[in-house]
Amino acid sequence: MSDLVVASNLTRYLKAWRAARGQELGLNGPLPQAKVQQASGKSDRWYRMFEAGMPVKYETATLLAIAESLGLGDSERMTLFLLTMGVPAPLNVTLNDDDVRLRPMSWILEQQGRRPAYISDENWGIVAFNKAMSDWCPWVHDPNANLMRYVLLYPEARGVYEGWENHVRVFLAMIRLEIAKRGYETPIAHLLIEALEDSVVKALWDEEPSVVANRDGHHYRLRLPYFRNEPIDCMSQVFIPSAHPNLRLVLMTWPDDMDGFNTPPIA
Repeated sequence: MSDLVVASNLTRYLKAWRAARGQELGLNGPLPQAKVQQASGKSDRWYRMFEAGMPVKYETATLLAIAESLGLGDSERMTLFLLTMGVPAPLNVTLNDDDVRLRPMSWILEQQGRRPAYISDENWGIVAFNKAMSDWCPWVHDPNANLMRYVLLYPEARGVYEGWENHVRVFLAMIRLEIAKRGYETPIAHLLIEALEDSVVKALWDEEPSVVANRDGHHYRLRLPYFRNEPIDCMSQVFIPSAHPNLRLVLMTWPDDMDGFNTPPIA
């Protein structure tokens, strides 16, 4: 598609969005260009050139300010970014590693809406997460946040995971397989040594050994402050990106059509 066609489409969209915003606000016509220009923080000349599809310099923050002024929804914001920067709008995702190769995966997190989703590395370190995951599990903001560290070492986890000891057995089984693959000189093996200082974890580790590759399709129940500590039935879907086999994309969901599972209430 030529630059001329892209510019023409951008102009049409911006005019249509100003018209829709004006109607939404009860104005007698479209939202004036001046209002969007002021929100952008740019000059009047800059905005007129931008809406006309002429080449101008801008940053992500400028586009987000314009989108906010126009009251754009997720789909419209994505269109604005695609027509200008060639990528979807950054929405509600935290990337702990600003690696451009991870951005396509972060877009998947964005699309999960109210369903928590995250990306972890081969040592279960949290690489990226969406807003829902942040709301449900604030610990993901901790420095060097790690799922195994949380489950095995955070005292609060024992109240969050119903049947915590059974969860620990599964997590330890995954660690056993990882150690079999990569040996003991790894971050996850060192974390295990730290966890085994807890007598309960040590007793579970000393049980008959088992190995588990992942928790794909695993059903479990959580009690989270975000939901007033009411029981929440969940399941995890785990995906291994072919371009990043050392990463795990985990989507937390709830099978509404299955007996015994319920949709989490709105907090």
